[in-house]
Amino acid sequence: MITFEQAVGWSALIAAVATLIGAVTLALFFQRGEPWGTRNDVAAIFLMGSTVPVAILIGAIEGKDFGIAAGIVAGVGIIGMLAAAGFQLALVARLRTYEQLLGRTLAAGVVVGAWYVLAGILALSSGLDQPLPLLAIGSGLGFIAVGFGFAVGAQGHPLSIGGGLLVLVASTAFLGLLGYRLVSGGMVVPSWNG
Repeated sequence: MITFEQAVGWSALIAAVATLIGAVTLALFFQRGEPWGTRNDVAAIFLMGSTVPVAILIGAIEGKDFGIAAGIVAGVGIIGMLAAAGFQLALVARLRTYEQLLGRTLAAGVVVGAWYVLAGILALSSGLDQPLPLLAIGSGLGFIAVGFGFAVGAQGHPLSIGGGLLVLVASTAFLGLLGYRLVSGGMVVPSWNG
């Protein structure tokens, strides 16, 4: 029987793959246009949806040391993830245009970035071994940089480019390593098993 930790591990691995696919399709969208933008939007839906269980699990781990604060941090992340996925879904369903939703999608990404940073900071003192806390903080800084870079200068702004590269490396590594540890049984959530 698969444990909750293993299920979240598979979810994290899916999110890591979606991050890679999203990066490739985003680059192709900016170079060639459609259909790569829609493919990027689909990857983003999978990324955000698959990261929700990760936020729940991280909140549970951090909850043993930080109580309600960890739950609030997880809640903030989940709200950002669901909003980002919803906006991307609206693009795929052609309910709104890229231009209409860009600001909202980027704002949701900044919220996800805030979750990553806060969860990473809490993780420095809780049950996540290195390098996971630092990778989470790096992921968050990347998401935030992308949002601000687009706001001040679109995709060509140095913050957008640097933030995107940081998300690609740090988030993929965070989700992949966390997923591997959970699937392999190398990481157990203490608050549910102690």
